[in-house]
Amino acid sequence: MIRKNKKTIKTGVLSLFLLFYSSQGLSQSPPVSSEPSNIITKSLLLDIEHIGSGLIAVGDRGHVVRSNDCGQSWKQIIVPTRATLNAVFFVNKKTGWIAGHDSVILKTTDSGKTWKEVYKDIKAEQPLFDVLFVTENKGFAIGAYGSFLKTENGGKTWEASTIYGEDDFHLYRISRSADGELLVTGEAGAIYLSTNNGDSWDKIKSPYEGTFFGNQFLAENKILIYGMRGHVYESDDLGQNWKQRTIPVNTSLESSITTEQGITFLVGASGAVLKSPDNAKTFKKIQQSNKSHRVAITQCGEKILTVGEKGILQVNE
Repeated sequence: MIRKNKKTIKTGVLSLFLLFYSSQGLSQSPPVSSEPSNIITKSLLLDIEHIGSGLIAVGDRGHVVRSNDCGQSWKQIIVPTRATLNAVFFVNKKTGWIAGHDSVILKTTDSGKTWKEVYKDIKAEQPLFDVLFVTENKGFAIGAYGSFLKTENGGKTWEASTIYGEDDFHLYRISRSADGELLVTGEAGAIYLSTNNGDSWDKIKSPYEGTFFGNQFLAENKILIYGMRGHVYESDDLGQNWKQRTIPVNTSLESSITTEQGITFLVGASGAVLKSPDNAKTFKKIQQSNKSHRVAITQCGEKILTVGEKGILQVNE
C-alpha cells in the first residue's frame, strides 16, 4: 500500500490555485526541458513514489529527482518539460508516469532514468493532479475542471472525457484497491467509484461538501477519504455509509499511506503528520520540527519520507 523560489504555500484549495495560475506564464512559451538545479531536494516538490529500493520525486519547473538508496543521495533527471509536475506513479518497477500542468504526461520504461513526453495540451489550461494505471496499457489522468483522460494503449493515445455526466469539479486523487475498485475524490465533496476498472463510474453520496484532496483503500476493504479543515471519513461498504474520524488537527490533509508494518500516516498543511496503528480508527499527532506544508508521503525501507513546500523531509516518529 506504499501508495506543493519564492512562492507561499497556503492550505487547501488556495495552494492548488496558486500553483495553477503560476504555471500559466510558463505555458506561453514552454521551454524544451526542465530547469537544472542543485537545490531541488529543498525546493517545492509535489509527489514522491517508491519503486524497489529507489524513489522518484517530482515538482516545480519540471523538476524530477531520483534516488537509488532510499533517499541517502539524489540525482536530478532532466525531462522534456518545465511545467509544474504534480503526480508520479509506477505500474511496475520499470514503467512509470508523471502528470502535471499544461496537461503534460511523461512516461519512463527504465525505472525513471529517462522520460519522454507522450501527451500535452497547453490550450486546455487544465493541469493534471494525479495519474494511475491499472495495467501497463490502461490508465487514467485526472485534474482541474473535471479533466479526465484515459488510455488503453500504454499512453500512445489519450481520450478526453468526463468522469460522470456534466460534472466539472476539480479531481485530485485516484486510487485502486487490492480487489480492483477505483476511487476518485475532488472538489465540493466529489466522490466517484468504479467496480469495472474504470469503464464506468458511479457518483457516491458525500458526507461533506468541502474538498477531498486524498483517498486510500485500507485493509478489510475500507475506504479512507480526507481533505479540507481536517475532515476525515471512513467507509466499510464502498461509500454507502461514512463515519467521521476525530483527529487532533483542523488543517487540510493531502496524502496518506499504510506502511509495511500496518501503520497509517496522514500528512498535510502546517507540517501535520498523523499516525494510526488501528486501520485509521484513531489518529495521534506526531510533532515535527519542520512545520512546512507536506503534500505527499511514502515509505522506503525503514524511512517515512514526505515532500512539499520545503522539498524532501523524513518523518521523525
